[in-house]
Amino acid sequence: MKILSVLFCCLISMALYAQKNKSKESFYVYDSEWKPCEIESARYLCIMQKTNDSSYQWMTYHFSGPLISIETYRDEKATVLNGYISYFGMDGQIDSVGYTKNGLRDSTWYFYDDTLSVRMEKEYKNGILVNSTDLNEKRKKETLEGKTAATLESVETEADFKGGISAWIKYLQNNSNYPDRAQQLGKSGTVKIIFVVDTEGKTIQLRVLKSVEYSLDKEALRLIKESPKWNPAFQNGRKVKAYRIQPITFS
Repeated sequence: MKILSVLFCCLISMALYAQKNKSKESFYVYDSEWKPCEIESARYLCIMQKTNDSSYQWMTYHFSGPLISIETYRDEKATVLNGYISYFGMDGQIDSVGYTKNGLRDSTWYFYDDTLSVRMEKEYKNGILVNSTDLNEKRKKETLEGKTAATLESVETEADFKGGISAWIKYLQNNSNYPDRAQQLGKSGTVKIIFVVDTEGKTIQLRVLKSVEYSLDKEALRLIKESPKWNPAFQNGRKVKAYRIQPITFS
């Protein structure tokens, strides 16, 4: 964590100047008008990470606050959106998430309400909206028809941490660190991570649902990513992938 603090202190006022660390992340700071600036004047923090030869992910944060967006580009100069995208509200809660292809919205996009439930699904094909589903209305209809209960009954065993909830809490408490940057900024709060427990019990496809601040988000993601294996979920006698949401509080 101390290395991270040094990296932030090294940022200077140069156009798209980046300080790189071992994880191949590049850091950029901007003022209120989105101009490169000295760290004392920074209002926004951008982190760029090359995920493969044709994919560059940009995370944009309020300098001392939560995420604004995560955008994936096909090129290092960030001119063509291509891949995972998510946008966040002023409170750090996720607002919408989806994928782009060659700069256009593609596949399914999800839109969230204040309770972090998906309220709307929109299906895109090459930037064109082809279908839209109001999930709140759909859930109401299914409840009236008794379909919700039937769906829940089909899941025989939920994914759970080996040793149960007490072992999971112990793991989180014993392995969490309070990042230097968050301490220096006086930041605290609850980060919420959504992830998948796959059929082998591994935690994969980690995403931030509720952001607090860059270093706290990163620490929460690390804890879930480095988790020991879980017991996978079972449905109809077979192992299946299962989503989990984990709040992690730093105080």
